[in-house]
Amino acid sequence: MILSSSYLLGQNSFVAKVDSLKMEIGDQQNLTLTYITSLGGSSPDFHLEHLDTCSFFERVSQTEWIKTQSSTSTTIEKKIKFSIFDEGVYKIPTMYAVQGGDSIGTYEIPIEITGVEPDSTGLLPIKGIIKEKNNWQDYFWWYVGIALASLGFLWYRYIQKRRNRKLEEIVVPVEIIKSAHQIALEKLGALKESRLWEKGEIKEYHSQLTYIIREYLENRYHIPALESTSLEIIRDLKKNITESEMIKSVDDILNIADWVKFAKGIPEENANALALDRAIEIVLFTKEDTETNLQTNLNN
Repeated sequence: MILSSSYLLGQNSFVAKVDSLKMEIGDQQNLTLTYITSLGGSSPDFHLEHLDTCSFFERVSQTEWIKTQSSTSTTIEKKIKFSIFDEGVYKIPTMYAVQGGDSIGTYEIPIEITGVEPDSTGLLPIKGIIKEKNNWQDYFWWYVGIALASLGFLWYRYIQKRRNRKLEEIVVPVEIIKSAHQIALEKLGALKESRLWEKGEIKEYHSQLTYIIREYLENRYHIPALESTSLEIIRDLKKNITESEMIKSVDDILNIADWVKFAKGIPEENANALALDRAIEIVLFTKEDTETNLQTNLNN
């Protein structure tokens, strides 16, 4: 863990520390502020205004000031989870604590932000057929058989009871299960018709677009895409997709969205519509072939 030196005043100290002095663009880490004072002192006032003016510093979450006491001192601590979305070397500025008439400040903390190296491996050769893990589709005809047997039994009971008295007809709704790509394509089509980017709602548009892509990847490849960072999603996709162009397209869409949402970036005029077209291309290219799965079950 990397510590930032602090100014000291009597029995009091104010320390700022970060997890690392070097991080990749878009990663997250903690800035921890710790104030230590002797028992019986008045509560300090904390001034983090300089941190709020840093355009590069994006807060992800933060805790309240948490106070703990020992037999000789009082410790007040706050954690701020943050991210930076531009390459370069930045300095977390000095922050101050004022107690009584005295002011204590931390030193500046330099942080180096590096870019993510692009995948230059190119397209890999087509691999042979790999047997997937069993899923509900492998047992499709078992489900059909159970459903037919259940319906037959219900019909028999209905006829038997009808001979004795009249019964109201019971309608059993059949739930239509849509595939992951059907759900994604329907949502992408609705997003395209909304034309949010033409109405100036760029951030909302990219938020909806990345949610649809994350949801599709989670349903299609059974990875926690809705809860993962962009880097974690790309890592998991490389275990399931061999086509690097598709992985790059997903990475580009997620990076543009992060840039728009967290760095307040504004894409070029045609970049918004192009991102949606690439999302549709990703779904169509990686969609699961349900007809092939059904034919495999029939042959078995």
